[in-house]
Amino acid sequence: MIVIHSEVPIHNDSKAEASKILKDMASTSRKEPGVIDYRVTFDIEAPATARIIEQYEDWDAVEAHESSSHLEWFQDAIEPHMRAEPTLYQYEVTEKIEAKGP
Repeated sequence: MIVIHSEVPIHNDSKAEASKILKDMASTSRKEPGVIDYRVTFDIEAPATARIIEQYEDWDAVEAHESSSHLEWFQDAIEPHMRAEPTLYQYEVTEKIEAKGP
């Protein structure tokens, strides 16, 4: 499994409009073949930072997502609402284990 975690800094006054764009992107991305999950949250300690957590079956699914027309739409739509460049982290996961909480 491939996991991508993105941090997208949003202008405070753009959060409502950015949220709509992010919601549309997540909804569309979850329908792609090879996408396990695609979620967007806002950080409770930095409320103007969106966090996108993407899970893919393999690199082929990541590449398909990265070449999709809706990713191009998203990048164009979200850009005016960003206060800085996003930060992305990629992880290759060999095993997923459900852990017990505290």
